[in-house]
Amino acid sequence: MILDVQFNSATTPWPELRDAVFAAEAAGFGCAWVVDHLAGQSMNGDSMLECFTLTGALAASTSTIGIGTLVANVWNRSLGTLAVAAATAQHISDGRFWLGIGAGASPSSPYGAEQAAVGVEIAPLLAVRHQRVLDFVSLTREMWRDGTIHGVTGFPVPTDPIPMIVGVNSASLSRIAAAQTDGINVRWNHERLEEIIAATREARPSSAPPALITVWQPFEEGLLDPDSADRRRYAELGVDRLIIVQFDRVRLDLVRQR
Repeated sequence: MILDVQFNSATTPWPELRDAVFAAEAAGFGCAWVVDHLAGQSMNGDSMLECFTLTGALAASTSTIGIGTLVANVWNRSLGTLAVAAATAQHISDGRFWLGIGAGASPSSPYGAEQAAVGVEIAPLLAVRHQRVLDFVSLTREMWRDGTIHGVTGFPVPTDPIPMIVGVNSASLSRIAAAQTDGINVRWNHERLEEIIAATREARPSSAPPALITVWQPFEEGLLDPDSADRRRYAELGVDRLIIVQFDRVRLDLVRQR
């Protein structure tokens, strides 16, 4: 199981965030992930760094660690802009970029306030939000083939395939992710964790490589121990990557213990 890390760009200012990713790279973490929110209050902070601006800066500042979005909300940008941003991040990172995408929370949820405040409309129907994920995947297949869409040429094309996973909260979205992308990400304490993982594997086309199963969990020292109860459970479930998340201001001492 690969150990990844995610830092909160609402609670940690840029210089410290950059240093934390440097430390994660030196410590041997597989990938450093960033959040995609528009306002700091969504992540209990005073401000927020924009997702792809931050991704590009981290990609340019590092050399070996993967850099990923967990997750890029498919409603925060037009689908074409999201595809261009992802391809650009892949170029800047020299192929180290990971694209995690999400269908977006309900506009009536606490997370919907930041979108409403700046005029971003999110569909209230879950099926419509799931369809937008499918629409994005379809667009990337066309746009990333040769940089041409609807007769317009010159859109950025990834030099290598970009690993794409979907943040899921249901078996229905996990099946979509399994059929259309490289895998899923799900929270550690989801009451249907095993069901979601099983649904992902069942929906995976036999002609495709096994679906990537990633789980996120808040950062605690015990997770750095491969023999911890949580790590053993994830190994039994066949989890490929564990993403440990520092929600508060970065603690470099924990990162360096890796």
